[in-house]
Order: sequence, then C-alpha cells, then structure tokens
Amino acid sequence: MRFIDTHTHLNFPNFKDDLEAVIKRAKENQIFHVIVVGIDMPTNKKALELAELYPDFISSAIGFHPHETQKIKEEDYKFLEDNIEKICAIGEIGLDWVKQYSSKEIQNEHFLRQLELAKKYNKPVVLHLRGDEFFWKEVLNILKGYSELKLLFHCYTSDKSIASKILDLGGFISISGIITFKKAENLREAVKFIPIDRLMLETDSPFLAPHPMRGKRNEPAFLIYIARKIAEIKNLDLEEIAEKTTENAIKYFNLKI
Repeated sequence: MRFIDTHTHLNFPNFKDDLEAVIKRAKENQIFHVIVVGIDMPTNKKALELAELYPDFISSAIGFHPHETQKIKEEDYKFLEDNIEKICAIGEIGLDWVKQYSSKEIQNEHFLRQLELAKKYNKPVVLHLRGDEFFWKEVLNILKGYSELKLLFHCYTSDKSIASKILDLGGFISISGIITFKKAENLREAVKFIPIDRLMLETDSPFLAPHPMRGKRNEPAFLIYIARKIAEIKNLDLEEIAEKTTENAIKYFNLKI
C-alpha cells in the first residue's frame, strides 16, 4: 500500500529544523511521494531546491497564490517560464474572495495569466479557490474557457452541487484533513458522491492537521487519517483508496516514479 500527498508545503519555514525526520515519518506511513507546492518567489525557489535534493520523494509545483499576486514582478514570470520543464504543475494559483489580501482585479489578472502559461506549456494546474455561491459561478465560467487543461481543485471544501459542476468540467478534486472535522458534513456528502477515479489526497502541511492530530503542525505522515476517513465514507477498503488515488496522482502530474 502506498500513497501520494499531492499538496504539501515542506518548503515553508515550519519544516526547516526537522525535514529529514518529517520525510522519514512519511515513508514509515506509506507515503512514497509528495508534491511540494510554492506560493511566491521564496517558496517556489525552495520547492525546486527540495525536488533536486530528494528527486525520488519530492516533485515540485510552482506558481503565485492569489494572496501573493499584489507582489508579483515581471521577472517572476520569467523565473516561472525558465523553470517550467522542472515542475509537474503550475500552482498553487487561483482566486480567494474570502481573504482578499490582493484585490479581485489583481487576483483575476494573474490567475488568467498563469492559466495561459499552463496552456502554452501543457502543464496541469493546482487551483486555490475560495468564495461564495456567486464566486463559484464566476470561476467555473472562467475555467470553461480552459477545458483542455488538467484542473485539480486543491483542498476542496464545498458541497456536492459544486463538485458535480467540477466533474462536468473534467476536473479532479483533492481532499484534505478537513474531511475529518466535525462540522464538515457537506464535504463528506460531496466525497461520497465524487467517483474515486477523480479523487486525490493531500495534507496541505503544515496546515489543517486531521483529527486526531488537530492543533499540531500537519505533515505528510498524517495523510493516513484522511485516507481512512474517505475509505469509511465511501465504504471501500483502505488499499483501494491508496491504489486509486495514487494512480490518479501519477497520471495527473505525469510523475516518472
């Protein structure tokens, strides 16, 4: 049995003191590969560095998070293009109308620009999308214009109706530790509905540690709690969750592992 953590931030300072131990614990818990995701220039550079240091265990995705779009400079896009062949995806990119650290206009400009880059280089994308019902109507409308792209909706928290629209777009949905939270009943209903061949698993480390690890720094080893919860919800064996979600991740990111 083996798992892939499709979204982790081992490139954040939270892991600078014990990264080797974190990787060891992950492997002890059947996590054989992770995607380390950037959000800005420092974390993008670190993601690339970690993928070079641990090529068998880490692949990198780089891009500019909606919170960070107000800081982007033109040379940052040159960096992204210069390193495009080293990465497995562009991300995390998207829109966030819940915490608008960057204006909607700036977020939208850079979201579209990064989608165009993904299209140009035929790269999958990792999407960060947060907002209300009107937000989802707007963003799904935008993404209809990029139906040729591989779209992964990271850290999905919405309901079954939005999930259905994502599936209609051909998108994939990634589930985090939120699935184990007491108040996440709508998400559990959505996961019950989403076919296993469109699901992936993630920790979003160091954030969102699953129950029973809530309150601790999250890490890839904790992915097992997410997988167990999904197995319970979908009434499937844990081995099948591992096999199918791993297969989905390898194909989606075109991983040579």
